[in-house]
Amino acid sequence: MASLSTAKVLGGVGGILAIIPGISLVGWILILVAMKEISDVTQSGAFWGVITLGAIDFGVFGVLGALALLGTFWFLLTVSSVFLKRTYDKIAQRLNVGAFATAGLLYLIGALTVIVLVGFLILLIAMVFQIVAYFSVQDQPAPPLYPGYQPPQQMPTPIPQVIQPQATPPQPVPEFKFCFKCGTRLPASAVYCTNCGTKQS
Repeated sequence: MASLSTAKVLGGVGGILAIIPGISLVGWILILVAMKEISDVTQSGAFWGVITLGAIDFGVFGVLGALALLGTFWFLLTVSSVFLKRTYDKIAQRLNVGAFATAGLLYLIGALTVIVLVGFLILLIAMVFQIVAYFSVQDQPAPPLYPGYQPPQQMPTPIPQVIQPQATPPQPVPEFKFCFKCGTRLPASAVYCTNCGTKQS
């Protein structure tokens, strides 16, 4: 069963291994498994394809491209870092861990500037942020926060008020009535209408 604590350990250890040149591919595989765990826990399978492309492109194609040509390496590194940034932005939003978004942005900036060699230092910093991000994951996912979202506040307990029923005053007995045929006003005790002679009920 997927859990964030497992993803935390796998991602953190994978991030450390990804820095070591000889076994960096193993580190990226562990990071890929950690991303899958996060995807399962947050039930957001929609970005699983982006996660796969981002991690595999960055890990495998980045290494193979470095062996081939610097231009190919730079192109593949840039493309894969775009996918990785998208993935880390979604993870940061789902888990409320901003270090993922920072790591994704640093990967993208590092990939774009690797052609002038400064990017390698930025990529190293991005890897450190990645390690920090994975070790910052909470065991339970935080509720999603959206712009303008305010968490529910506990309402104060209302004090019940006892309302006393008011006594209704007795209704006055009418002292007169009207003839139902001609409408003449009659005393309340009248049996016949004084105007038309109709019997009143």
